[in-house]
Amino acid sequence: MFIVKLDGQAPGGRDILGGKANSLNHMVAEGMLVPEAFCITTEAFRHFLDTNKLNQLDHSELPEAIKQAKFPADLEQELRHSCNMLGNVSIAVRSSATVEDGDKSSFAGQFQTFLNLSGADEVITAVKRCWASLFDEHVLSYAEQRSEVEEQPVIAVVIQTMVQAEVAGVLFTIDPMGETEECMRIEASWGVGEGLVSSQVSTDSFLIRREDLTLESKSVRSKTMSTFCQPDGGIALVETPAEKVDAQTLTTEQTSKLVAAANQLMMSASYKGQELDIEWALHDGEMWILQARPITAIHRSTANKVYADIDEENIQIKDNALFSRMDTGEIVTGLMSPLGLSFCRFYQNNIHGPAVKTMGLHKMLKPNTFMGYVRGHVYLNISSSAHMLTQCPPTRDAMKFTARYATSDVDLNTYKNPYGEPTKGLGYFFSSTYWLARQFYNLTTAEKTAKKMETLRRDRTAHALSLNLPSMSREELNVELSRIDENFLTSCAAYMPFFLQSFALYDALAEKCKELFKDQGNGLENRIKASLNNLRTIEVTRAILDLTETVRAQADLARLIIDTPSNDIINALRAISSGPGFLDGEFSAFLREFGARGRQEFELTIPRWADDPRYIFDVIRLYLTNEVELEKKMQASEALRGDETNRLLASLSGKEGFSLKFIIKSYTKMADLRERVRPTFIAESWFYRRIIIEMMSRLAARNVVSLNDLPYIDFNLFRDYMAGKITELEAFSKDMILANKRENLINLRSEEPPMSLIGGYEPKRAAAPELSGDGQMNGLGASPGIVVGPARVITDLPKQAASFRKNEILVARFTDASWTPLFTLAQGVVTDIGSALSHSSIVAREFGIPAVVNTRIATAQIRTGDTVTIDGDGGLVSIDPKTTISAPVAVQADKNRNCINESA
Repeated sequence: MFIVKLDGQAPGGRDILGGKANSLNHMVAEGMLVPEAFCITTEAFRHFLDTNKLNQLDHSELPEAIKQAKFPADLEQELRHSCNMLGNVSIAVRSSATVEDGDKSSFAGQFQTFLNLSGADEVITAVKRCWASLFDEHVLSYAEQRSEVEEQPVIAVVIQTMVQAEVAGVLFTIDPMGETEECMRIEASWGVGEGLVSSQVSTDSFLIRREDLTLESKSVRSKTMSTFCQPDGGIALVETPAEKVDAQTLTTEQTSKLVAAANQLMMSASYKGQELDIEWALHDGEMWILQARPITAIHRSTANKVYADIDEENIQIKDNALFSRMDTGEIVTGLMSPLGLSFCRFYQNNIHGPAVKTMGLHKMLKPNTFMGYVRGHVYLNISSSAHMLTQCPPTRDAMKFTARYATSDVDLNTYKNPYGEPTKGLGYFFSSTYWLARQFYNLTTAEKTAKKMETLRRDRTAHALSLNLPSMSREELNVELSRIDENFLTSCAAYMPFFLQSFALYDALAEKCKELFKDQGNGLENRIKASLNNLRTIEVTRAILDLTETVRAQADLARLIIDTPSNDIINALRAISSGPGFLDGEFSAFLREFGARGRQEFELTIPRWADDPRYIFDVIRLYLTNEVELEKKMQASEALRGDETNRLLASLSGKEGFSLKFIIKSYTKMADLRERVRPTFIAESWFYRRIIIEMMSRLAARNVVSLNDLPYIDFNLFRDYMAGKITELEAFSKDMILANKRENLINLRSEEPPMSLIGGYEPKRAAAPELSGDGQMNGLGASPGIVVGPARVITDLPKQAASFRKNEILVARFTDASWTPLFTLAQGVVTDIGSALSHSSIVAREFGIPAVVNTRIATAQIRTGDTVTIDGDGGLVSIDPKTTISAPVAVQADKNRNCINESA
């Protein structure tokens, strides 16, 4: 028999059934609720090869040959009969290789799976593709790495009734994150489990105690996307219905039922003594077990500290260096994907040093001392930076720079810079002379540099868009990457002096205000007139307003954009008479100018506006349906700060007034230059992304890697592959990708590390953030004023932006340039992360709306619809308990994942 029913008595074991089918057969024998299934045995596979005379082919030729070969008539007849036995149901087809789901190696994700198929014809095609996957290059490489290469590899296939799951996920009988050995971990998402396994959706997490099945802890997250079976076959990633986005996927009773089933399996003869990874699905109240495999690598909990600079060998430096992620720029704020982190390391080793040197630093330390990484977050090595800056007269005092980046929970009373004493004597003479010369050059060439960078950005964008990437060879693309490297360095080096000087001048402004107006209170610098209304981020908002007015003037365009879901707008516009003109005219011009912008622009996993313009259409829709008062807001804010500034200047002597005016003017100029230059290196980072996507698409077509693996590849290995230094299997190793997925999951589930830290940090599981006794959150007052209004919590900007309403209070983890269009409608802003010079603060001040940043817990405690009071002077946020619509259910804040996907 070529096909056997998996009824608990199927003969042959792993050699005939393969790992997955053998496991299903055992689970049926144990009385588990398993979907009805048949197994196309390894004997059937051998029969197929013999009939088509494929045995003599080289392994590299087999994948395509198998897909093209015909099914033997007797095997096809038996398969059609088995499909009929399953009835008129959707079918899942899963590979079941003999090496799969073993005690030593799982081969998880190596072979093919096809879901929600209909009819024998679709099943036959899927079976051949499962067979072909046995000889894919990455599978053979994986087996070779584990010394599990079979002389004549064989594979079985499972055909199984498809469970149309409302909820699905994975249960680990021992927590793979190493948090606790007493608990099992459940990851659950809406829909079928493929979205979770392929890392496309967010999940809820549950830790359940093994012994008494009680809930240890849970994290209910915002699940904006789900994977569901489609009526016409297959599965699709779709937006989660609004009522389910923040809803809990499993009840306590359901989690207990799952753990009880897992305990039953672990006590069975088939799995006794093994820790398991169990896939399950919930449908109509029934908990189905889809498959179980041994966990081949268990990471036990350790108390080891995590160090930001893992390459530092000097213990004194390692234990005493101060790292901070305050004011590192929104491009690296929040949790980053493995790809984003590896790109930051590329920047650290190749760009940062030469860029910072343009500030006037005579000597630089080694690149490993520039930055650090803790639990997926990027830090600046403050101790190293402060030590290097002692070469310059204004920053001779290392503690002054150090204190600026230290949070309140860092004790600097006895702190001593571990990199040693400042340069003295002749060395300091040379370094200070070099710094003075460099300042003269930077100041005298500042305007010329800014104009040069603006021209470079437009020229480089035109060049990038003119390239036909699919037609270019790998070697040609690598030449293009080298060209991007050169311009990336040039633009970062041009940007860095303006960036650092604007920070230094803002600090000088704050100090001068404290010195001159001691009795006027803190945060006075935020009420001083220092107009930045030509910021590039505000320029973008003006451009979107111009697009909106173009649309408003054409009734058919306006109605279409208001009524059409963002996913369908482009095609819908192409179908009406005025649409192509708008898309190819004004909209195309907007994307040429601003299309490289997006969220977290060093996070190469996230599409830019030119890649995915749906967000822009969401904003246009908001502007069409809400009155926007951008210029009015800015003029009112400018007038208010102007009056305050004039009042303060009138109280000063001529010398004091001149000093304050000079600092204000210098800060305004440097901030303006910074914003003009910044888009140039941001555009170059987009060019990197475009080439990565092109190569990933080519490799995905050959099944070397999946596009879903984008967040988990390594940028530096990718560059080595493009340069021909390593093979594609080395650059996109399944082991590396799986390890990065696990590490990213651990980062998502861990407590967010502190903004500043000294030495090692001991990671903890995320704990519930708590309000103060009076229901208030403390933060940094970033933009003055007091306002009360309804909150709108946004943790996924592309998916939730369209829900924002005028005069709501915007609550977010943090904001960057892509959030600016929402500020025109907001009456206040609250963020978890931020500083006086973060995007949230600067733009809120320009728009004249109160803002409190760096609350740490706002997105975890505030719910959309809560009435919130913001005190932008005192840095306080409070929730009115009478109007709170729901209590927080999450044990941890929903970290800003954006396109950083999660994987079990």
